[in-house]
Amino acid sequence: MVIASLEENESRPALSARVERTLPTRGISYRIEGSGPLLVNICGLDGTGQLLFKQIGALARSYRVVTFRLRDHGKFDYTDLTNDIAAIIEDLGERCAVIMGESFGGTVALSFALQHPEKVARLIVINSFPRFRQRARIRLAAWFAETLPFPAIFPARLLSTALGMFLDGVSVSDRKRFYEAVRTVEGDGYARRLRLISEFDVEARLAEIKAPTLFIAAEKDLLIPSVKEARLMAARMPNATVKTIPGAGHACLMGNRVCLADLLE
Repeated sequence: MVIASLEENESRPALSARVERTLPTRGISYRIEGSGPLLVNICGLDGTGQLLFKQIGALARSYRVVTFRLRDHGKFDYTDLTNDIAAIIEDLGERCAVIMGESFGGTVALSFALQHPEKVARLIVINSFPRFRQRARIRLAAWFAETLPFPAIFPARLLSTALGMFLDGVSVSDRKRFYEAVRTVEGDGYARRLRLISEFDVEARLAEIKAPTLFIAAEKDLLIPSVKEARLMAARMPNATVKTIPGAGHACLMGNRVCLADLLE
């Protein structure tokens, strides 16, 4: 598969300016830009909603793209997170949307498709899983995050991410932008998301998801076996396809080698 570079796409502006809105009753805010069908992006473990910056310009020429920060406080669960997304869709006066999630966001997207199937026009799941296979590892990570001071554990996460960004050819300026975003990560929310991953398992329910679904998987993902998981999920769903990205890793959406808008066509 040939993946278009983002260098040309980046130079062209999106079709409309970014608008920010708040849902006080749910304690969340979201940003929307572009024109076309509504696409709600669910971010990964960082929870910041700021790491789609390399892709959003091209996406916004075909979609109204929503990005938002995940909840950071309290013992929220997947029902809380999926209801937040439903509230955003309703706030925009829409009945349904394209739902896209990466990594941890992919688990939320799968949960949303199960809890709010009528609101899913299309499902996009990127480098994710229906169940984290290394249960002991993720439970230990959740325990450390819940027990130790956040500044003591987060540098290890940043170190592994730095390696992934290097392998995915993320530029120095874009790595700087990444680090500026993750400085805002809240320890409580990060720990809670790890705990949710440790308990997450929808493998037996995948066949219930009827929406048209695209799984996108990086062939050299060092964090999870994305291609294997994508093919497993697609095989159990009635209306799913898989696209793999040769040579790409878990941080591929922050590099210049992958244009997500082209993959969604």
